Amino acid sequence: MQKIVYFDSYHLLITNKPDSFEKSIYTIILTDEEKVFDFRTDPSILFNGFKGNIALITPFVEEALESIFDFADGIVAAGGIIKNADGQVLTIFRRGFWDLPKGKVEPGEKIEDAALREVKEETGADVVRSSHRTIITYHCYVIKGKNCIKETHWYLMDVVGSNALKPQTEEDIERIEWMNKAEFENKKLLFYPLISSLLTEYFSK
Repeated sequence: MQKIVYFDSYHLLITNKPDSFEKSIYTIILTDEEKVFDFRTDPSILFNGFKGNIALITPFVEEALESIFDFADGIVAAGGIIKNADGQVLTIFRRGFWDLPKGKVEPGEKIEDAALREVKEETGADVVRSSHRTIITYHCYVIKGKNCIKETHWYLMDVVGSNALKPQTEEDIERIEWMNKAEFENKKLLFYPLISSLLTEYFSK
């Protein structure tokens, strides 16, 4: 089992399989095999500007991840990986980077409903789920002095109908673009790292 938590310029890999990743790109943290690693005891690993990828090797993967939620404000969000009949993926450009449509789940709202709503609001596209598969990602960041961890639920979707796409400018979305695999690869460095990893995996299948 493994979980990946993304930051602005690096990521944290939490895994119980020490031979499952390329060690040369990580700073390795080995933990007590009989004790859960608790990030509350050393949050500097997460939020004080660590410059590089970290691999935490522990038999308690879920518990280590949960400890992040114990001292960071948890946010639940939802979004979509949307494709058209040509196999292109719908992307948005905001704040200097390419991204995928997503947003916070409102109180009392079902996560899947939030994903469909956010896609509609941010792009104008009508979509339906195309798979029962859900991908969950984690992103840590600091905003207004608060440590936050966002858990985003991604749904695979198909666009339906022929509605004109319209960027939600009040959310700083400047433009919307359909991209195939080659176009994504050409612009890969202009995507947020988490989104780049997500689409790399998507296009590899």
